[in-house]
Amino acid sequence: MKAVIKFGKGKGLVEMREVPEPKIKDDEVLIEVKAVSVCGSDLHIYHDSHPYWPPVILGHEFSGIIADIGKDVKGWNVGDRIVTETRTGSCGICYTCQSGFPQACEQKRPYGIGVNGAYAKYVAGPAHLLHRLPDTISFEAGAVIEPIAVCITSILERSQLQAGESVLVAGPGPIGLISLAIAKSAGVKLVGITGKSSDEGVRFEKAKELGADFTINVDQENPVKKILEMTHGLGVDILIETSGGTQAIYQTFEMVRRLGRVCAIGISGRDEVSIPYDRGIFKAIRYDFCFSSSWTAWEKAIGLIAKGLLPAEKLITHKLPLEKWEEAFHLLENLKAAKVILIP
Repeated sequence: MKAVIKFGKGKGLVEMREVPEPKIKDDEVLIEVKAVSVCGSDLHIYHDSHPYWPPVILGHEFSGIIADIGKDVKGWNVGDRIVTETRTGSCGICYTCQSGFPQACEQKRPYGIGVNGAYAKYVAGPAHLLHRLPDTISFEAGAVIEPIAVCITSILERSQLQAGESVLVAGPGPIGLISLAIAKSAGVKLVGITGKSSDEGVRFEKAKELGADFTINVDQENPVKKILEMTHGLGVDILIETSGGTQAIYQTFEMVRRLGRVCAIGISGRDEVSIPYDRGIFKAIRYDFCFSSSWTAWEKAIGLIAKGLLPAEKLITHKLPLEKWEEAFHLLENLKAAKVILIP
């Protein structure tokens, strides 16, 4: 089968190659990949700015059907429509795993990062990570469930966004747009998103389509001044930081209200980021660093999409064959897309 592989450490070093089809272990299933979404971390891996263990087939946001089942697998059948969590390699016995957070296990080696992923026709993986994909959800929308589950874990479960709150999302990339959609589905009273002049096209338009009450171009206006004006000097209840930008991170301390929360999802790509520490203390801000996704978040994501409460299809701007993975990367890097789906 053909697969897109990161074959060595360093920038680039990604190409499509012919590889053997994976073989499953007794507790695994073989998944025929129907759709795989390009994630920002795939681009970071390409640029050698994200942890990974090469050689590895890329891709961790995907959906498909079960093509084969290991002899110890129970409750699943060939032909079942599925999505799967990415926490392959979690040890199950450390303090973090035993506390109920295996997605944060230090030993985790996710699909497309530590073990072969879904930029291919088939992928093998543990049956206990599977979730059923209803017939009412397309495979393309199913491929977006992984980042949606990450955002649900971060925004609803960890930072505990409540209906009626005011929200600002920093950064209109895929995670920012998903965060916006989740905030809308949660019944917030006000939600907007910040970006740059380069986001004025596809991304700001997609934000408006998803229900943004306002957008702020930080190249043209001061976001701190704008937010304080809109909230009568109070600041927003919760600020969802998805950009990873150093200035945006610094400004969160001024745009969130006293006793408000910052939900940090975006990766900065830097060893250190400067913050106004004392300002955070005096405002008693709660700063939640968020990572990966819980089992419950996957079930919530599937339920919200199936009921039409979270418009996953609207997040998708492009669908391309797997062979055009380089075009997909260029679209995202040039801010011409929100979510790009590859079809093996």
